[in-house]
Amino acid sequence: MTSSRLWVLFDIDETLMDHGAAFRAGTAALHRESGVTGDEAQFLTRWSEAHERNFDRFLAGEITFEEQRRRRVRETIDGGLTDAEAERFFQLYVDAYEDAWALHADAVLCLDALAAHPLGVVSNGQSEQQRSKLARLGIADRFKHVTISQDCGIAKPDARIFARACGECGVDPRAAVYVGDRYEVDAQAARRAGLIGVWLDRGRVASLRHEGPLIHSLADLPALIERLPVA
Repeated sequence: MTSSRLWVLFDIDETLMDHGAAFRAGTAALHRESGVTGDEAQFLTRWSEAHERNFDRFLAGEITFEEQRRRRVRETIDGGLTDAEAERFFQLYVDAYEDAWALHADAVLCLDALAAHPLGVVSNGQSEQQRSKLARLGIADRFKHVTISQDCGIAKPDARIFARACGECGVDPRAAVYVGDRYEVDAQAARRAGLIGVWLDRGRVASLRHEGPLIHSLADLPALIERLPVA
């Protein structure tokens, strides 16, 4: 088997899409409309912390997607908000967040360079929203298969989501590469499932404890893949 037959699977947020910029744009819009005192940086910190707590609970199946939205608003703005009020505030965030969706500058050139490979996606999140990102960013047709955690009830870093994706793609995990921006949740989790896990370390924060392979830009991925041995 040669490297040309490797499947290449991608994370979406902060790997293909600049989620951080969109998240900050949505948070800034929410801060302007919320009436919460304090500067935007403090608000961003609180909103980020509420997001991490509640989105993780959604991924674990403990609360619904809608409930994690309302909890994030109440924990950041006002715990006494009604469901309708919380949803109204969250929609302000969503509208600005979605308006700011954009690919990282290195994404399309990377996908172009990997056109000879079958490509796929494995992403945590709400299915409709994650698939909408691929469609609105104009890259949905690049991928032969998309696995979203909500669809299968399994979320990264659980190895089973990678096994499921490989099974649905009809590929041995050893002949699949997974690329993501989080070391433990993406690269290491994929490796535990038997894939070749590549860490996209955009922030260049790697230390001696981090195992390779790793890249700092998607521009480096095609050359890396051509060098990879395939079982």
